[in-house]
Amino acid sequence: MMGAVLEEELTRIAALVTTPEGTSGGLRARPRNGVPTPGGDRLDELARWWSGIGGVGGVSSGGKPAPQRVEHFWLPHTGAAGPVRSEVVLHRFTAPRDPEDALDWGVATADDAVDDGTDLLLLSIPVPDDEVTWQVAAAQVLGLDAVEAAGWPGPDQSDQEWIARVTRIRDGLKQVRGDRKDLYRLLYLLEHRELLAGTGLLLQAAARRTPAILDGPVATTCALLAARLAPASRSWWIAADSGRAGLVRRILEELRLTAVTDLGLDDGDGVGARFALQLLETALLRSRDRNPDEGDNGYQEEADAAELDGAADAVEAAEVAGDSVVFESVPVDDADFQVEDRDQPDPEPDVEPDVEPGSGGQPDGRS
Repeated sequence: MMGAVLEEELTRIAALVTTPEGTSGGLRARPRNGVPTPGGDRLDELARWWSGIGGVGGVSSGGKPAPQRVEHFWLPHTGAAGPVRSEVVLHRFTAPRDPEDALDWGVATADDAVDDGTDLLLLSIPVPDDEVTWQVAAAQVLGLDAVEAAGWPGPDQSDQEWIARVTRIRDGLKQVRGDRKDLYRLLYLLEHRELLAGTGLLLQAAARRTPAILDGPVATTCALLAARLAPASRSWWIAADSGRAGLVRRILEELRLTAVTDLGLDDGDGVGARFALQLLETALLRSRDRNPDEGDNGYQEEADAAELDGAADAVEAAEVAGDSVVFESVPVDDADFQVEDRDQPDPEPDVEPDVEPGSGGQPDGRS
C-alpha cells in the first residue's frame, strides 16, 4: 500500500479542490465520443470556460486577464511549436522514478508554477509505441477489459501486434486487480512516474485554482485519476484533442470534457496543446471584439498603458529640458519563449535546453 503520509497528503489536496464559481462543473452534458458538437461554436465555449475559471476573456468584467504566462511541461524529445501571444516557459517533465517521489515532485512542480505567477499549464506527455500503462490505469478505473482498452486494430497495426498489446494490457490488469475505487493502491502499483507526477501536478494545480490543457493519452489519464480523487478538478481542464484511440474518447466522456479539436493527435508531443492555446487566445480576442464594453482581454492593454505612462514621463522630462521628442515604432515579437530546467532527484541524461525557434528566448537557470 502507498505510504500513509502520502495518502493523507493527497486526500488533503483533493479536499481543497472546488468547482470554479463561474462554471457548471459536473453538471456539464457528456460529450459524444469526446469530440466537438457539430454546429457548436467552440471558440465561444473556450472564452466562456476561461471567463468561468477566473479569466475575463471579453465576457466577464472581473477576474484575471487572458493568459500571459504559460508553463508547458514536456519531455526533451517533443516537438512543440506554433506562435502564441503568451509567454511560454518550457519545463522538462522528468520526474523521479520512485512512486512517492514522483507524486511529491508533481505537487511541488505545480506549486512552483503557481508561485511564479503562471496563468495556465500545458501538460504534454508523449506515448511510446509499446506503452500500455496508461491503458491499464484507465481500464481499471473505468471497469473495461483488455480488448475494450486496446480498441480494434488500426490500419497501421497488424493482428499480431494487436494481440500482443491486448495481452500486455490483460497482464497489467491482473497486477492491479482489486477495488477500482482504491486510487491510492492503483497509483502505487502502476509505478509509472509520468502518470504519478502528472496526477499530482493536475490535482495540486486545481487546488491552487490554476487551469490546465491536457495533451495526449497519458495527460488525459492523469486527469482521470486526479478527478477520481477530486471530481471538481475536471472544471479546471480542457482537452486539446480527441485523438484517435477509442479509450481516450471514453476518458473524455467520463470527465465530461469536449476536446478543442478533433485532429487525431495521439502523440502528446505538445502540438495539440499549442493548437489549443492558439485557439483559446483567438477565442478571447474574438470575444473582446464582440463585447468591447465588457471588460478587457488583457493581451495588450496593460502593456500599452505601461508604455504610455513611460512615454508621458519622457515627454514631460523633455519639455522641462526644452528638448523635442520623436517617437519611433519598432517591431515586437509575438511570442516570448523560455526554457526552464528543474533539478530532479533522479535526472535523465543531460539534454541541451531547447528554445523555440526564432523566439530569442534564453534558458532559465532557476532550479
